Amino acid sequence: MSRYLALLRFCRRSGLSCICKYFLVFTFLLCAFIYFLLKIKLSIDYHYAQVLYQTQRSKICQKKINSTQEKPKLILFWTKIFTNSIDANYINSHLFASPGRCDINRCKVTNNRQELCASDAVVFHARGGIKMNDMPQERSLHQRYVLLTKEPPYKTTAIVGHLNYFFNWTATYRTDSDIAYRYFRWRRKDKIVT
Repeated sequence: MSRYLALLRFCRRSGLSCICKYFLVFTFLLCAFIYFLLKIKLSIDYHYAQVLYQTQRSKICQKKINSTQEKPKLILFWTKIFTNSIDANYINSHLFASPGRCDINRCKVTNNRQELCASDAVVFHARGGIKMNDMPQERSLHQRYVLLTKEPPYKTTAIVGHLNYFFNWTATYRTDSDIAYRYFRWRRKDKIVT
């Protein structure tokens, strides 16, 4: 504000016309308007993310836990992987449900969204069509939301702003991901052929 007043004094002293004064006033008001719009938008985006993505106390899934029996972990694929629907054939051929692909065999994988409250992890494929209007409306405290991608970051920029703080884990090709989902697998060879 003080800079604006200094500019007005400068216009008065230098004898600039009234048009210059109006131009300065218009420029100042335009800059202030843009600044407040950006500030409000960022504030709304942050507030929206807080409300939508944090656990909503009014809509928390209640999962019955049976402590005497260890049940298999339920993994729900919320989105498709690219254009492939997650069905039994896809799971058995591509994921860890088939023998020899994963050391942990107490997992059940599904794409049935009705099992959201019972699921232990909900997986979203970054390039599988994550849409804001298609997100789960309920979230449990015990659930982990996983972002799955084998793509580099520049291919997934569309999700960055909208889904900050939404995912608990990442499953990518990077070794520093929570779940390493690599293009290949190292195997130990018993006999080394030279």
